[in-house]
Amino acid sequence: MPLLSGIVPKIRVAGSAVGALIFLIPAAPGAAPAPGAGDHRATTVQPPASTRVLPSNGLFATACVATGSCTAGGSFGGTGRPLEPMVAAQVHGRWSRGVPLLLPTNAAAQPYAQVSGLACHSAGNCVAVGDYQYGRSGNPQAFIAMESHGRWARAFAPRLPANAASPASADLGAVTCTSDGSCEAAGSYQDSGGNVQTMALAKPPSGPWGQATEIASPPNAAGNPDAMMTGIACTARGSCVAVGSYSVSASQYAGMGAVEVRGAWHQAAQIALPRGAIRSTFTAITSVSCPTATQCLGVGQYAVSATQSRAMAVIESKGRFADAAPITAVPRGSSVLPSTYLLGVSCWPSGLCLAVGGGRNSSGHSVAMYMIRSAGHWRAAFLAPPPGGTSGPRQLSVLYGVSCLGQFRCNVVGYYQDRFGVAHAQAAATR
Repeated sequence: MPLLSGIVPKIRVAGSAVGALIFLIPAAPGAAPAPGAGDHRATTVQPPASTRVLPSNGLFATACVATGSCTAGGSFGGTGRPLEPMVAAQVHGRWSRGVPLLLPTNAAAQPYAQVSGLACHSAGNCVAVGDYQYGRSGNPQAFIAMESHGRWARAFAPRLPANAASPASADLGAVTCTSDGSCEAAGSYQDSGGNVQTMALAKPPSGPWGQATEIASPPNAAGNPDAMMTGIACTARGSCVAVGSYSVSASQYAGMGAVEVRGAWHQAAQIALPRGAIRSTFTAITSVSCPTATQCLGVGQYAVSATQSRAMAVIESKGRFADAAPITAVPRGSSVLPSTYLLGVSCWPSGLCLAVGGGRNSSGHSVAMYMIRSAGHWRAAFLAPPPGGTSGPRQLSVLYGVSCLGQFRCNVVGYYQDRFGVAHAQAAATR
């Protein structure tokens, strides 16, 4: 993915990314909600007050515990300044200015850090995960930051699998928590042989995080799987699903999924792509949501040509992944050769889902997009750029994270680029 004002989310997707958010008005029960931004606009989430230069910031993850009560995480920076992780809180429907997270004491002077995943089990009690550069080597290292009663403690590096390389190189891309306070996170690390593997680690309701364990890549993985886990969802403690991507060859990546049963992770499985998929390096299942104890839905994208991607979805049921299905819905005003991708999803037990990402419009711009799944069918729409967002050749926006509660109440985060090429964090909610 090309650089965008210094912000580089760690997901292999077609096109660049920046984000903004949506207001959706659901139709009557049983009918597919009609996508539409109406007259509402996204809200800009301001960076920390310490930012005295033109900031470049974005949000990549969000979690809600009640209507109007959410937390989001991402990064902020500025010209000649380090990229640092930040979090922001929504209270009574209003977003606070972002606050920086304190990184571990071994963080590099230019830590190039961001929050990639975030989860909350109650208001003011959340977990943020991501990665930062440390020491003189500038290697990436995973971090976990814990919020308790509204206060964020300094982030710490988790214990990596026993076969991790030294010096360490790792990241965490996703985290999830259940109402009892137990949490699980997933990401990747470099083993002692220099190969990038996936890992997961857990925290009980009381007590510290355990040591991470490797999740074995699918049998057809390349010698160096270059594997990433970017989505995780749990239905109970020790019962989770993680999704991501891995290398089959230098020019071909594949989507994968893994299940945890009674606290033990099984070997990941390759997810078969829809007919018409071609070899690509940005094929991935990026996010997963488990609306029931027996079924989960993952979303992502695959390539149909050298310049065109298509969103896809996959069902996991009772430990088995079905073949991925193409999502052929495209927003009104799409390019003649539409290109869509999905980066986040949240579902209800009814089967209603909201997924977010981006697509290419008729002017060839990469624009924020959302999709709604109802009764097994998908509908899609672009998000109109917020005030100050570019509408010319430099237009660039994307949606990254989504968190939904009951009655189709969702919060979505991302970022957009203004006419000066500066990225701004955005957040909005369904009505």
